[in-house]
Amino acid sequence: MAEKAVYSIDIDIGGTFTDGFFTDGGEVRTEKVITTPHDITECFMNCVAAGCAAFGVDRAEFLRRTAVVRVSTTVGTNLLVQRAGPKLGLLVTAGCEDSLYGAVRAAILDRYIPAEMVAGVDEQVDDGGAVLREVDEAAVLDKVRELIRSGARMIVTSLRNAWRNPHNERRIREIILARYPVHYLRSVPLQLGTEIAHVADDHARTNSAVLNAYIHGDLARALYRAEDKLREAGYERPLLVVHASGGTARVAKTVALQTLQSGPAVAAQGAAYLATLLGERRVVEADMGGTSFDLAIIVDGRAAFNDAPMLDDISVAVPMIETESLGAGGGSIARVDGGVLRVGPRSAGSAPGPACYGKGGMEPTVTDANLVLGYLDPERFLGGRMRLDVAAARRVIERRICRPLGLSVEQAAFDIRECIDGSMAEETRKRLRRKGLAPADIAFFPVGGGGAVHACAIAERAGIERIVAFPFGSVFSAFGGSTTNVQHIYLRTVSIRAAMAQQVEAILPALRQQALLDMQGEGFSPAEITFSGQCVARRGDHRRVVELPAGGRKHTAARVIAAEAKGATIESVRLVATAAVAHWTPIANRLQRRTPVAAPRATRPVYWERGHTRPTPIYDRDALTKDQVIRGPAIVEGPDTSYAIAPNWLLKIDRYGNFIVGLSSAGPATI
Repeated sequence: MAEKAVYSIDIDIGGTFTDGFFTDGGEVRTEKVITTPHDITECFMNCVAAGCAAFGVDRAEFLRRTAVVRVSTTVGTNLLVQRAGPKLGLLVTAGCEDSLYGAVRAAILDRYIPAEMVAGVDEQVDDGGAVLREVDEAAVLDKVRELIRSGARMIVTSLRNAWRNPHNERRIREIILARYPVHYLRSVPLQLGTEIAHVADDHARTNSAVLNAYIHGDLARALYRAEDKLREAGYERPLLVVHASGGTARVAKTVALQTLQSGPAVAAQGAAYLATLLGERRVVEADMGGTSFDLAIIVDGRAAFNDAPMLDDISVAVPMIETESLGAGGGSIARVDGGVLRVGPRSAGSAPGPACYGKGGMEPTVTDANLVLGYLDPERFLGGRMRLDVAAARRVIERRICRPLGLSVEQAAFDIRECIDGSMAEETRKRLRRKGLAPADIAFFPVGGGGAVHACAIAERAGIERIVAFPFGSVFSAFGGSTTNVQHIYLRTVSIRAAMAQQVEAILPALRQQALLDMQGEGFSPAEITFSGQCVARRGDHRRVVELPAGGRKHTAARVIAAEAKGATIESVRLVATAAVAHWTPIANRLQRRTPVAAPRATRPVYWERGHTRPTPIYDRDALTKDQVIRGPAIVEGPDTSYAIAPNWLLKIDRYGNFIVGLSSAGPATI
């Protein structure tokens, strides 16, 4: 009899650290390893090995008994940030080479595709989908030949109104595959815009196709290598890739663009899950890692969703959980610019990393400042697996910040922390204002490796009085990945009056059929798949999402639209197909009451105010007991992060082992 699969592995490959969330269905282990940007399969497998060791199980046996491995990664994001993708060639409808169907010159030009690598094709499809002018075979081949001679490593085709009728796009592919030399095509793949995003916005669809092509090659190679490494180590199931929409899919079923911002997106999904569990109606989740500070708003257990997000100020047509990012993290570099201290957005990443990592970093970072100020223990960073160099941190701060500004090292470090805390608090306030939410009504979920170190400072500046910090908060994107199911989303742009809603019912069966085929490719039977449907209805300037029945019953969608969107125009139809995979469920009341409660392990001076220290008790996170109360100032140290409890804040522990932190004047909220 085959051994029962009991373990699940969720890994998030970030810019600085690679985080792992491992469970056997009850017990949880979290791990952090340094990201290896030269080859992410190395840090991926290092993290897998660390998780196996944490459970005390041989790697081969652990993987044989693992039900699911999910991974989110910043590979695609890094390619965009570093402008490290391949040279692309783009075919568009003639006359749109500069605007790419937008109102002004396309922002994507010369960032991700040189303007001279865009070629116009004489063709026309009208707004109703009729082909008014076919493409000319000889002209297409001439354009493609010139793009390849100019260095194109992939050809992207995105034509006006192709969402209505992709005939000319597909004809271009037929022409190239039939006539162009085969040995060129092996190294110069083809991609059609309508296969990446089937939406009416020609500009967003074209941007999506270009960005997808830009990151596809390197990302696919990295993910397939990771899957091969897992298989060689004994794992017998497919690797699942986390998507920014909050789902996951096999490598072969993943569109590269879907992985962008996937870590922050599923962190938001994880926050929504925990907000529901804890009964928190309004939450701001703040993920502070090594390179960025990502915010998400959760209302009534749901994260906001965006079908038309912006990436690097470029509109795209790929559904994503809504997050906003600031270049602020533990690796954010401090500098003096015109006599003014600035921190971020540039980051030291994992290579070379902060100066205190001892890997050649020569610029001061937020982590260096936290170390100098006493918030971090140089001997116990990452549970003692990585020693930090205090002298190196002091040297770079003295050289780069103190000399230009005439400050002591401690003053400069304090100002670095103040600067980054102020930026993060202001971003939090702005986001809450835009959503019409009052800070006093918010629960603050600080996550990521640096979230708990800065939580009180950010919350106090932003006017938030309640913090909920989690034992696995430092690997929260990996935890968020653990909440995902296999999921595919199908979006169609339409323009249908609500009075003609039966036309929507004609769309849903075709989407269901495509979903069934895709889910069969994922290894699921029809009985294992659930469907949900939505449409976006517009009346004047007002848009609303209408939930549609998607179970295949006739006429129900039309009745719902007639009742809930009377007089509106339906702009888009969405079908979501989901199949459940293994998840971990938090277990209450696992901590024991003990008398006496845990005492501080040590005391050390910490700079809580500019210019002087306070003797601060240091607690071990894993030694704390149920109902223990800790009054700030205090530091609670875990093997993967530290929790800074500022003066005037009070910490209690809830039934799940989470830290509930509130202002002493208000007292912590009831647990």
